Amino acid sequence: MSLASHTALSASQKALLKRGKIVTISDLILTPVQDISRRCRVSPLEINAIVDTVCRAHPIHASTLHDLLSPPNLFGICTSGDACLDAIVGGGFRTGMIWEVVGESAAGKTQLALRMSLLVQLSNEFGGLAGSACYLLTSGKLPTSRIMQISQHHPLLASSGQCSLDDIHTMSVPSIDFLVHALSSLLPDFIMLKLEQNRSDPTIKAVRLVVIDALGELFHSSDKTSTRTLVQRAQNVTEISAYLHSVASRFGIIVIVLNEVVDAFEREPDNEEPFATGLSYAEQSKWFARAHSLPGENWKEASLGLVWANQVNARIMMSRTGRRRYTGFDHLVTQKRQKTSNGHHTGNTLTEDPERLELVRRLSIVFSSVSDPGSLDYVVDSAGITVLQEEEQGPSRKTTANALPSIALPPAMSISQIAPLDAGVVESETAVHIDLPPEPNVAPDDEDEWEAFWEKDEITEEMYLAASSNPDK
Repeated sequence: MSLASHTALSASQKALLKRGKIVTISDLILTPVQDISRRCRVSPLEINAIVDTVCRAHPIHASTLHDLLSPPNLFGICTSGDACLDAIVGGGFRTGMIWEVVGESAAGKTQLALRMSLLVQLSNEFGGLAGSACYLLTSGKLPTSRIMQISQHHPLLASSGQCSLDDIHTMSVPSIDFLVHALSSLLPDFIMLKLEQNRSDPTIKAVRLVVIDALGELFHSSDKTSTRTLVQRAQNVTEISAYLHSVASRFGIIVIVLNEVVDAFEREPDNEEPFATGLSYAEQSKWFARAHSLPGENWKEASLGLVWANQVNARIMMSRTGRRRYTGFDHLVTQKRQKTSNGHHTGNTLTEDPERLELVRRLSIVFSSVSDPGSLDYVVDSAGITVLQEEEQGPSRKTTANALPSIALPPAMSISQIAPLDAGVVESETAVHIDLPPEPNVAPDDEDEWEAFWEKDEITEEMYLAASSNPDK
């Protein structure tokens, strides 16, 4: 509130404060009295009298601890649409928190966010919050066709019939200034409007989810990294996170922020460098910016640094592992042995259908205030993302949740086609091996038929000596 329109202060007092550039009540209350008196060139007693006058006109009503911890009708948990994923994140996505989903391109971050924008619309009996979603896009447009595909193929969404595009509100925020303005003014006003409409008409859903896709893109810059640019980025990140926490706690909203990753490099310790107190940032960041459940997963780390990491309540990392998974053995086609030009026979082989291969990705909880760290494997499909079930796991993928299923590769696939992370799957003890009998009248193991004949009718040593002693016969 501006002090110029304050009715409890006299004109002379307003002019005095204006001379010291004290224009709002916050400036007056939060600035030390000695600083104000020095800037206004008056005694501290006079400033104390002005502060007392303002405080009496605007008494502060402090909230109790019970009110802060248990706001009415604001706390809630929304299902992720998968029981295994719900378990690893602490029962589901909770309101009042900032959830960061970080990962490289095509890891499935947007798929999870799109599905959450549908699941939040479900009623409480289906695990939702009976609310709507605000989807803030830093680039591109909302993929409505993909949202409709998810709503039609996910069992919970398809059976409920409670989700639609009408309850997904979008806004474009192409720059940091746009995002700050949206979070400070436009978004709170829109949330309040929906709350008032919901009170008068329960069919209008209040906003319970806010998604930012994706925050890291706003900080792309061609400027050379310097102390000035890092300080400016830290200030922007702090301001954005403050508005997000305010919206999440005030209205009981789930905030999901999608973020990017950068390459992580292991640095050799410098023995010549003098000993310093404490750990360096490079040593500390590996524990809050990277995941370590699989080899190679720690080659990427979350962007925006330590300042942003201190602002989020939970960090979920989604990674591409380079592994593949077969959906089943129905697609394997048996090819008969055929004789080649050099007289050899090709064995019974299995050919894989490339369209039935699924990319296996990894989801890891790096840190969270409501759950323990853990990891699981998942695939991106028509229903969004699907976590691989326990029966599909192998002993080489022990995590707190699920892991990659163990299925043997067909004999036709050479070892050069196997990604490095597939070794544990191929060597799994529970792998399913397919042994096909050889064709009738065909030598096993691709053996030439003439070799088989001569091995069967072997020439003995006596026959060889007899033939050599009578060369004319």
